[in-house]
Amino acid sequence: MTSLSASDTAVVIVTWNGRHHLERLLPSLVPQHPGEIIVVDNASRDGTVAWLAKHYPAVRVLSNDRNRGFAEPNNRGAAATARPVVAFLNNDTRCHPDWLARGLEALEGADAVGCRLLDWEGRRIDFNGGSLQYLGYALQLDSGRLLEEVGSEAGEILFPCGGAMFIRRDVFQRVGGFDPDFFAVYEDVDLGRRLWIAGCRVVFAPESVVYHRGHGTFQQHAPARLRYLMHRNALATVLKNYEDDYVRKVFPSALFAAVRRAVRLSGLRKESFYLWHPEVEPTAPPPAPMEDAWLHLAVLDDILEALPDWLAKRAAVQALRRRSDAEILHLFRDPLRAIVEDAEYIRWEADLLETLGLDRIWDTAAYRSRASAFADPLPERVRLLRDELRRLQWWGHFALAHPPPVCRPPWWRRAVRWARKPIARAAPGRG
Repeated sequence: MTSLSASDTAVVIVTWNGRHHLERLLPSLVPQHPGEIIVVDNASRDGTVAWLAKHYPAVRVLSNDRNRGFAEPNNRGAAATARPVVAFLNNDTRCHPDWLARGLEALEGADAVGCRLLDWEGRRIDFNGGSLQYLGYALQLDSGRLLEEVGSEAGEILFPCGGAMFIRRDVFQRVGGFDPDFFAVYEDVDLGRRLWIAGCRVVFAPESVVYHRGHGTFQQHAPARLRYLMHRNALATVLKNYEDDYVRKVFPSALFAAVRRAVRLSGLRKESFYLWHPEVEPTAPPPAPMEDAWLHLAVLDDILEALPDWLAKRAAVQALRRRSDAEILHLFRDPLRAIVEDAEYIRWEADLLETLGLDRIWDTAAYRSRASAFADPLPERVRLLRDELRRLQWWGHFALAHPPPVCRPPWWRRAVRWARKPIARAAPGRG
């Protein structure tokens, strides 16, 4: 395998109204002399394109007609270069001086490399490898921890962080790049799964460092829309990437679990619909959990509505398969991580996994024991209602003991009333 150099690398950066981020990123990147820098602009309105033309004329700019997210623009950037290596960078990052060299060193023995992301000051971890919950929810390891508290060991990882990664361009094209239907969120997780399925190898390069401002672009979007993408793309990752024996069990589990979470988050009291149960008035749920309940239902509806398309994507992924899931699952690291801090939900989920025989793959007994770490939400809801009742009772007693003072109207209103009295007495005798 020939040695790679900076000139072999095309760095692709997707931006949307992020000129202020590029003003910090490009001065840290240009001195490392990559072969090409490609900025894909998602119809920014902050003068990004004109600013690049003036200050960085060597940067190649590809302009989109609208905000096309993260996945599709990165694919466009990778398709626009002939360099053998593509590096993807978030626009809200800046590079350590050795970022490019260390990343290419790690790529010598791999097909893709995940870089280490630190916070802007370089003190805390943003990405130090990742784990994957069996329902498709990813987690960035050690996020928020001080750098000196974590290790620096390189090794195999399930997926790189799309905010700072290297990949061989031919491999990226062969596995289909980022799934454009993901738009953003978990597109890198899905890519990592497909790389391992196709027989490729993904490694972590802790010495290849970038500093991340922390979801600078995502802060421009409503949180609910990002949570929608998280839930939808997690479910799509499950459907696309598990092999047949697993998907027959895990995908139904994902559907059942999403419905279960939606009902619990909605605050719905199901007993109010039971003919055999004493009459129960449904309680009004708080707005935020109700919003999350709607998100789950919207995700399920969207996945089912486009199910033929997702199944076609699944067929394409499975056609690439060179490794079994049994060879990949150890890279999940924490497949039974609790995504809902609800003791009753965890016990129900463990029951479901055992019913489907998935306890032969994952340790459901250990997962079930985690339920004790979370309080049962029902007593907590009862406590909150009791507190609210006490407050209402206190205000009622206060109002009775302290009636509002009688306010005398101003002098001019009293004068008007006095002046109108004779007219009112004389009115019946008119005519």
